[in-house]
Amino acid sequence: MLSLLDIAERTQTGPKVTEMDWDMGLFRKMTELTQRYAIRAPQDIDWFNTDDDLAARAFQAGVDFLSEAGVYCLSTGRVVQCTRDEVLTAIREAPDRVEMGEAGDRRVFRQHQVEGREPLNVCPGHHAPFTVDLGPLVVESFARIPRTDFLEGFNFSSVDGREIYGLPMEAYAVRRQMDYLRAGICKAGRPGLAIVLYPINTRIGALLAALDPDYGLRRTDGMLLSVLPDLKMEHDLLTAAIVGHEYGLFTLSGSFSIVGGFCGGIEGAIIEGVVKPIVAMLVYRDYINYVGVEDSRGVSLQRIAFQPASWARSLVFQALNTYTHTVSMAWVIPTSGPGTETNLIETAIRSIEAQINGGNLYAIRHSRAQMNAGQTPLEAEWMIEVADATLRAGLDRAGAGRVCRALNARLQGREPEPGHPIGECYDLLRHRPLPEYERTYRTLKDELASLGLDFG
Repeated sequence: MLSLLDIAERTQTGPKVTEMDWDMGLFRKMTELTQRYAIRAPQDIDWFNTDDDLAARAFQAGVDFLSEAGVYCLSTGRVVQCTRDEVLTAIREAPDRVEMGEAGDRRVFRQHQVEGREPLNVCPGHHAPFTVDLGPLVVESFARIPRTDFLEGFNFSSVDGREIYGLPMEAYAVRRQMDYLRAGICKAGRPGLAIVLYPINTRIGALLAALDPDYGLRRTDGMLLSVLPDLKMEHDLLTAAIVGHEYGLFTLSGSFSIVGGFCGGIEGAIIEGVVKPIVAMLVYRDYINYVGVEDSRGVSLQRIAFQPASWARSLVFQALNTYTHTVSMAWVIPTSGPGTETNLIETAIRSIEAQINGGNLYAIRHSRAQMNAGQTPLEAEWMIEVADATLRAGLDRAGAGRVCRALNARLQGREPEPGHPIGECYDLLRHRPLPEYERTYRTLKDELASLGLDFG
């Protein structure tokens, strides 16, 4: 496999291209590849893709893109080029599991297959904004969820009464994020649980400030180093990857695509969704990726939109879980905020999808999270329950699609809801939802059981 130093050299020697030329070339290349491999959404979309040959073609389109077009480095304005053999060698040699944590909290985070018959791995929360007064308490509550394999950090706008502005304050804020994470997992009785840095800022000084085996990231912890939209990388993240992997960290990437960017429509977004995790593995050694396809209308809270994005997501998961070793995660991001029935219905649909697609469960969060109002532990426990109930019921793509369509029918005519601050719907001290939210949850759970899910 190409080394990270090989990548670093190629960011300095590859063809010089303006960012606009890269963006327009990306659109043309994706359009050409969708035609070359006949990638198009069927007129009558089932909830999940059932055309296995289409998944194989989507994978080949992804390999072709990377070997023919490359990756754009924002830091140097150059294209990092790879041969087809280099791409396929990297795919073949990448691991399909990542060890993390220590002592009694050591876990193995692994790849799962489409319609697989084993429980998913779980990162239950954060990747969201919380004020520092809530930090350790929120961390403790999420760490108390038994299925938690790792826990990602959170961001905040001020620390010690000071606005976080400029690299010195950013580095200091990263150190405090590590304090809150370490204190929270210790209070939960899980001191060895793996934690992951959620970057306050992606400048290298802020990223490396987290490395500290005593008070920050240990060698069994991780860091989020994401490939940017439109298949772009940059030097600070590459530097963090080189130093971090020498130190012993695992790294992960946000590698989903959004319909409507320079990759074009749903078909181009499918190819980008396949390419990005492969790029993340090559340029940052991210073996864990939250992947898929999102509808920009949903991400921007314009509407609750599942199809055709759910179908496209399933196709991307099938391509990656069948033809690569990518340890895929499904990012559960409902358009409605916590404390609402709409949030729980959206979460249920995405959790059923995750189990069927073989996507490990990742950091459920309102897609436009507000301070202290992005997530509660109930949604995390709910997504685990629903995924496990889908597995226990023995549902395949057809059966799961039937349940998803029934739940989606309940959402017709609804608009995304902002949700509630965590203190208005969840008791962090007692680790339980407040009574009204709990009644909503239990009623919906009974409804899902009537649809065929097995909650044991």
